[in-house]
Amino acid sequence: MKVILLQDVKNIGKKFDVKEVSDGYVRNFLIPKGWVKAATAEELSALERQKKLDADKDTETKHKLSLIARELDGKKIEFAVKTDETGAVFGSVTKEAILKALREHNFPHEAHVSIDLEHPIKTLGETSVKVEFAKGIDAKIIVLLQPQK
Repeated sequence: MKVILLQDVKNIGKKFDVKEVSDGYVRNFLIPKGWVKAATAEELSALERQKKLDADKDTETKHKLSLIARELDGKKIEFAVKTDETGAVFGSVTKEAILKALREHNFPHEAHVSIDLEHPIKTLGETSVKVEFAKGIDAKIIVLLQPQK
C-alpha cells in the first residue's frame, strides 16, 4: 500500500515521504498510531502544496536569521566580573549569560540560537564567540570581560 508518512518512522522514511509499505503493517500498526495516511491523488496534491508552503516558510526563516546574524556579527558584549588583585577572575561567563545579554540588547526571542562555547570564559579581555542559528547560519561576537569597578 502506498502511504504518506506524517512523521519520521524508523526503517521506513522521513516525514512527508511517499513509501510503499505492506498492507498489514499499515492497517495494524501505522494507521492506528496516526503515523501515515493513504497516498490518494487528493492527498498527494495536498502534500505538494504543503511542501511548497514549508519551502517558502523555510526560505523566509533563513532570510530573517541571516539579517539577524549580519546585524549581530562583530558586536561586542561587555561583562563586568569580580577579580582579585592579581587579575584572576572569580566566576565565569557562561553560554546562558551570553544569551541573556543578547536578549537584553533587543535580540529576538524567537531566533533559534545556540552559543558555541566549549568552556565558560574565565579570563579578562576579548574572546571571539560563535553564535549558531538554525538553518546553518552563524555569526561571531566579541565577549569582553572587564574587572568590576
